[in-house]
Amino acid sequence: MRSGLALLALVGAVSVSRAAAQAPALTVIVQSGVPRVQTTGLLADGKFVGLMRSGFPLRLHYRLELWRSRSGWFDQYITEAPWDAVARHDPLADDFVLIRTGGSVARYGTPEDLERGLELPYRVNVKLRGSGNFYFLCRLEVTTLNDTDLEELTRWLKGEVSPAVSGGNLGGALARGAQRLLVRIAGLPRLALEARSETVNRRAN
Repeated sequence: MRSGLALLALVGAVSVSRAAAQAPALTVIVQSGVPRVQTTGLLADGKFVGLMRSGFPLRLHYRLELWRSRSGWFDQYITEAPWDAVARHDPLADDFVLIRTGGSVARYGTPEDLERGLELPYRVNVKLRGSGNFYFLCRLEVTTLNDTDLEELTRWLKGEVSPAVSGGNLGGALARGAQRLLVRIAGLPRLALEARSETVNRRAN
């Protein structure tokens, strides 16, 4: 009996260590002054994959900010670059679709393939200007979408329309807000990550 309990404890410890090793992470790397953003482990625990298979697409909203570090004073905000991606399951083809800002579409046969697609470093066109010590701060929010949100966001990612939330139909916006509230009340998982790059010193040419 004791040996069985010891085995269960060992298996549990291994499971915990694996889960910890696969915890979602966000990284910002600066190469030759150009930032690259990478996410890892977003689908590792299977929750988001289960949601996608149940008809809840995922929205990944990134925002990369450029800051100038100033000693003895508040850091100076310079600029930012936001972008989005939508990941969903196609039940007819039984595969996963990833749409990024700009309309690029990729299909993946398995959740593991989608994970590897999400982990590809994303090069962001934000350039350092002037002199000083700079760093990048990136935030990622992963949320679930309802059918209306998915249709609007997909069209926006392809450049067909502007986001509906920026104006227009107030009643529709309120309805979508109520739907998002219901999603949150239902206890569907959400994820927020933040990462800061190393400080880069740039001298004026």
